Amino acid sequence: MRSLLKPMFRVVGVLSVLALLVGCVQSSVLEKLGISVAIGFDVLSEEKFNVTSVLTNPEPGAKKKTKIVSGIASSTKGARINNNQQLAHTLVNGQVRVVVFDDKLAKQGITYIVENLTRDPFFGDMIFLAVSEGPSHELLAGSYEQIPNIGTYLYEMLQQHIQDDWVPSCTVHDYRSAFYSAGQDPVLPMLRKLPNGVEVFGLALLQNDRVVGTIGPGEGYLLKLLLGKLASLKEIKIDRDELRPYLHENRKEDGHVRVVFANLGSKKHIRLLSASPLKFQANLRINVELHEITDEYDFSKPQASKLLQQKIGEALTKETEALIKKLQRLGSDPIGFGEVYRSSVRHSKLTADKWKKMFPEASIQSHVEVNIVRTGTIE
Repeated sequence: MRSLLKPMFRVVGVLSVLALLVGCVQSSVLEKLGISVAIGFDVLSEEKFNVTSVLTNPEPGAKKKTKIVSGIASSTKGARINNNQQLAHTLVNGQVRVVVFDDKLAKQGITYIVENLTRDPFFGDMIFLAVSEGPSHELLAGSYEQIPNIGTYLYEMLQQHIQDDWVPSCTVHDYRSAFYSAGQDPVLPMLRKLPNGVEVFGLALLQNDRVVGTIGPGEGYLLKLLLGKLASLKEIKIDRDELRPYLHENRKEDGHVRVVFANLGSKKHIRLLSASPLKFQANLRINVELHEITDEYDFSKPQASKLLQQKIGEALTKETEALIKKLQRLGSDPIGFGEVYRSSVRHSKLTADKWKKMFPEASIQSHVEVNIVRTGTIE
């Protein structure tokens, strides 16, 4: 009997201790919290910025799903204190999904804010970063009939463009990885406020942590391929005369044929040809499915697909060369040519400042090879 009682007493004792420990833990009831899902930073001066928080509305029966609070501060913690003073509920940042910087602040530098965010245990490395055209407050506080929660909407929109479209991944982890690399610069999506919504209209190119220029969706498509990531639809135009042997003559001639295709898979290979003088070769090989061609093209002839592959490849090569020259002119290397140099040259002792001077002077050749896997539905 005693042998049975001893284990029972031990179990009761353990349960009692657990009950006491649970009683000592501070509980957080969701109804008593103002949960932030998006934050915006707008520069006001060298030492102050306006911080806007998008909160899920904790008030029961509220018609609006979100609540917007903003305040002026000199630090991220100070902003949280100021914004919390405007609420009847405790402000917590544990559900923040997107952080937006206005374009003026992004041109001055944003790393000190990103680093302060990473020191906060409520923030994670997978938060999306973006740059707004104009004040982020106007974008986050806008009235959108079809968007009940702008914070959640921005997160889902960026996630969709990253997974299925031309936007490269833009998490805190991605930003810090590129920023602390001697031979690569970060790149962030650009957001624009519309009358009834928001759009991703381009990519912000950074040198170290400052925006030095932007590129559009077409250039973003090629940039994502050069980063070794999958990008979706792309439209190009080809001179009609170059496809003349396989074009029917019953269409109006406007000088160009437009071709839309989907990327089914791609491979990139960037190699250092010479360290002095500095030369690189950037190659892309893309398997595509044609979605549309704005003319009647005769695919029944054996050489028709080969000619179209060649011309698409030439058009993409030309666009890639133009993109790389633009990056060199702006002094931003989001592709990571510097990392290729650093890993290829022993004892290079490459630094960000050193690569900043070397990159614009490099000779970079590019070539895009296209393989048409399927012709799809041609209109």
